[in-house]
Amino acid sequence: MNIQLGGKKRTLHFSMNFWVEFTEQLGVSLTDIGDVFNGGMSLSGIRALIYSALRANDLEQGNRVDYTLYSVGNWLEDLEAEKINEIVEAMMQSKILGNSLGGSNEPKKPKPQKAQN
Repeated sequence: MNIQLGGKKRTLHFSMNFWVEFTEQLGVSLTDIGDVFNGGMSLSGIRALIYSALRANDLEQGNRVDYTLYSVGNWLEDLEAEKINEIVEAMMQSKILGNSLGGSNEPKKPKPQKAQN
């Protein structure tokens, strides 16, 4: 996902590297990541999400990281709420270890089995 941020076009990448960075920024394990989203995302969560997605892309591409968590926080003041919602939605559609966080790839429920006599 591309976005105009910090005076230039930047790419957010929701890769495995993103999830590593994001969970480290929030200090949670991957198994506890769902708890981060219960009741909505905090401001620090939004900042960590965007920072982690930017950083993942830039390091994967060999780009110089010319920002900090705090500079990203400053840039977010200029970002409209609708754009933040789009970013969160894109992240929710990404995959964690092959599973969709948004639930679109939920496993099928097992069929009830007949009782054995």
